[in-house]
Amino acid sequence: MDARERSPSRPAVADRKDRQAAVRKRYAVAGIVVAILVASLIVAAGSRSPSAPSGASTQDAGAANLPAQPSPDPSRTSPTGYAAMVRLLEARYAKHPSSTRTAMSLADAYLMTGQPAKAQRLYTKVLAVDPTNQTAKAQLAMALHADGSDATAFGLLSSVLRSNPRNQLAHYNLAILYFAQQRSDLARDEWRKAAAIDPTSGIGRTAQSFVDVMDEGAGAGSGHASAAKSN
Repeated sequence: MDARERSPSRPAVADRKDRQAAVRKRYAVAGIVVAILVASLIVAAGSRSPSAPSGASTQDAGAANLPAQPSPDPSRTSPTGYAAMVRLLEARYAKHPSSTRTAMSLADAYLMTGQPAKAQRLYTKVLAVDPTNQTAKAQLAMALHADGSDATAFGLLSSVLRSNPRNQLAHYNLAILYFAQQRSDLARDEWRKAAAIDPTSGIGRTAQSFVDVMDEGAGAGSGHASAAKSN
């Protein structure tokens, strides 16, 4: 066979890289849909409670709506669509540019709608004001991951976990990075850790569901292997 027939063409390689980048973004969105601050929607409606902490128990609603294919279509999302939510948050942020909560909500919305570069800028701005904001670091890691900068993303999540080994969001996001790299065992371990930290939270329940699915898949695989050997 001719060597040119064996090696993929440059367009084919480029197309494969584009598909890999698209999958990478969908994994990042999957993480954000679970960990997204539901406050984004509340802020968009103009009814946020001033006492609600950013990134706390409000994560549950996002977890309950984890899509099977984590690639939300902004034009079809009920009730007004993610695109409308982004516009509302942009307007709110324009009026309150010093609000960390609004900046975080808008950054999360950008990440949900496949705009990781914009999300990165806002997370970075939050961290410039508050370098200890671990949620911003964990979410910035996902924005970097969506943009293909996995090494930096891993570094950020490792930093968060050094500061607080029980940061549930960091473990969850780290699992997504491992899973995107097809390092399933490490992904399962991180999701298991996330679930153990708080099994009742949205992130905890979703992490456990991923562990269960992966365990079932591993069990089915070993069963098929045993049957093959017996035959």
